[in-house]
Amino acid sequence: MLVTGLIDGPLPPPPDISDPSVTGAEVIFHGRVRNREQGEAIKALYYEAYQELADRELRAIGAESVAIFSLLDFALHQRIGEVPVGEISLRVVARARHREAALKAVAWAVDQLKRRVPVWKWGVRNSGERFPAEGGQTG
Repeated sequence: MLVTGLIDGPLPPPPDISDPSVTGAEVIFHGRVRNREQGEAIKALYYEAYQELADRELRAIGAESVAIFSLLDFALHQRIGEVPVGEISLRVVARARHREAALKAVAWAVDQLKRRVPVWKWGVRNSGERFPAEGGQTG
């Protein structure tokens, strides 16, 4: 199973395991919004994306992850819009027969997302004012 996408709002639960009889490892990575950005207190991060290209790149990263690491299941969801401090902005799920493949797949997919997916983030001050977040692109 391969599931990817941009989500405006809280992320859905991870998808069910397609074949639990052969899945020996499940690695789930959650990227959470911290309470500071560039040393400044924030209430949220705001994510925006070039939707069509971002969706295409997320699907490509998913398909490549499955092929490279022989995954059984893979899910990659990036939130867009305002994400409050403490909430999940990114989820990557990799399931494989063995842990090494799942662990490597998650790290590789996050690196690819940061390099290839046109998603930008902004810090949101308590006043509601936005400012460019560190790195600009998802991270």
